[in-house]
Amino acid sequence: METRAGYPFRWACKRSGNCCAIPGGFVRVTAAEATAIAAHLGLTEAAFRSRYVQPDGERLKDGFGNRCVFLADGAPAGCSIYAVRPAKCRSFPFWPELLTDVRLRELLQRTCPGIEHDEPA
Repeated sequence: METRAGYPFRWACKRSGNCCAIPGGFVRVTAAEATAIAAHLGLTEAAFRSRYVQPDGERLKDGFGNRCVFLADGAPAGCSIYAVRPAKCRSFPFWPELLTDVRLRELLQRTCPGIEHDEPA
């Protein structure tokens, strides 16, 4: 189980894919991340951006059912670009906004089977 100071939970990935299908969620992608993902997929950066990045140039497009376009179905679910996934994905679920956004934290705690709540002492 992974822990981080200040976060009220422990976490171990169970590969449910739920984190890749958070309603209203999105993943920002930096220029360097876009370059790495494009190379990983064997695409030019322009082709990658055209196919996988929102018109704003900053966020990945949604896949089927508002899930991440790179979520590979299966049991267990997986990330088809795991080796080059964006920083937002690498840091899940230890996002700074979870320390201040109680509703988001509660949503993740309900949907992610890998999160174990720390009980108050």
